[in-house]
Amino acid sequence: MKRYGFFIFLFVFILLGLGGCTIPTCPTDSLQAVSLISPAMWSTVDSLSPTLHWSYPSPTCNPEGYAITLQTGPFFTDNIGGGTGNPSTSWSPGASLEPGKEYAWSVAPINGVTLGPSTGKNYFFTGPTCATESLVAPTLLEPADGASFNEASDSLIWDYPQDCSPEGYRVDLSVDPTFTDTSLSGGTGNPSTRWGPGSPLVDCQTYYWRIAPISGTTLGPFSSSRSFVRDASGACGGPGGSPPASASISGIVWHDLCAVPDGPLPSPLPAGCIDIGGGVLQANGIREAGEPGIAGVQVDLHWGGCATPSVASVLTDVNGLYQFDGILAFGSYCLAVRALNPPNDGILIPGQWTFPSGLTGSDAFANATVDTGTSLTDKDFGWDYQFLPVAAAAPASQVPTLVPTSVVPQFVFDKNAFCRKGPGTIYSDVTAIPLGDTVDILGASQDNEWYYILWSKFNMKCWVAKSTGHALGDLQGLQIIAAPPTPVPTAPRPTSSRPTAIPSPTKIGKP
Repeated sequence: MKRYGFFIFLFVFILLGLGGCTIPTCPTDSLQAVSLISPAMWSTVDSLSPTLHWSYPSPTCNPEGYAITLQTGPFFTDNIGGGTGNPSTSWSPGASLEPGKEYAWSVAPINGVTLGPSTGKNYFFTGPTCATESLVAPTLLEPADGASFNEASDSLIWDYPQDCSPEGYRVDLSVDPTFTDTSLSGGTGNPSTRWGPGSPLVDCQTYYWRIAPISGTTLGPFSSSRSFVRDASGACGGPGGSPPASASISGIVWHDLCAVPDGPLPSPLPAGCIDIGGGVLQANGIREAGEPGIAGVQVDLHWGGCATPSVASVLTDVNGLYQFDGILAFGSYCLAVRALNPPNDGILIPGQWTFPSGLTGSDAFANATVDTGTSLTDKDFGWDYQFLPVAAAAPASQVPTLVPTSVVPQFVFDKNAFCRKGPGTIYSDVTAIPLGDTVDILGASQDNEWYYILWSKFNMKCWVAKSTGHALGDLQGLQIIAAPPTPVPTAPRPTSSRPTAIPSPTKIGKP
């Protein structure tokens, strides 16, 4: 009986001993850097509320808590992190992250308000992965066109304008604006939207760069190109150095007039008309005095042939004029006006093309080749409306120009800025618009802190913060536009949860 009682006493003693065993708090002056576990470096997570895991190196003590830094790419200037408030070594963000983005995170132990050493940053990406068949051209952000660049401290930075991530990017870098020589080119190997040259560049040399998304071995459309001057010494003439003169392409979309009377064809034919056979008259494809331009028509610019995705789009102004300027990727282009695509279908239909000659169908095309300093001003398109003008119309010099009477206010960007799906940072971004670009203001948010804009260069509508630039024109009577429904954040996981699986590193790239 005594032997049995001894075992009970020993069991109770062990339980009491274990229950009273706690890990003490580490001294503040000896806090150590943690080890980041997951998400692993360069990995892609399948959740917009991922749990971050790390470990503390000391087995004998714990800090009071941890401070987490979480930053959004490609600039990593924000901090949407937080803290644990206890020794837990896992944490989840309080609101859902954005899809198709790169994030950087680091952790530092903390006692009271004193931070211990911070670990180096890990980088990860949010999904989903973009479908290969829907890849689009990236938007270049930095350096600005013609700016100075030092590969020891600067990176090429761009944005992908969709809510998904390509598998990687091809980076074309060349001293040749046509990119015939691609010996300096490379790629990210992962969805990072930052890249630096792998070899030293030549001081005072002008370089050209462009970006294309890639999935497997399938290359998506290239962005437009930019140039920079490598200037590590500051002796190359300041920002911009001496890049080549840019090229421009412009023209007019005009109403080719032919007033057709009822009944038999008159002799002589009405001015501006030609007989194309079968008793049918058509405008003659010649721009004559008094023939007006057509406003609001979208003209698309394609690199190479018109079967490739467009690299830029503009709308004709009140006189029917359009222009693509600042072109630094020299070579062959195709210009296209598609009558059946919006907004053109509401402006041109019904009718037919008369210039350039030989066109059939609803799409009009014109080829253009540019080199440094080239300025093409004759890439015109003539359109003959089916029912305009009527025979009793006024002389051609008095025909209305079919243009809007109001002037749309504009917004000029004072810095690089995201354009979002709604008026607030809670909404994911649609694209990024670089410093110096000008857009049309279509409306304002209810608190008047955001503008709903049209970026006509890429025919894109989205929201920008007023603080990112300044407005031009008359804003009186600007339409107040209701915000779309706000995204519903996913509830974060409890901070006390522990890691169950550690993914291994996948792809390597430069942040």
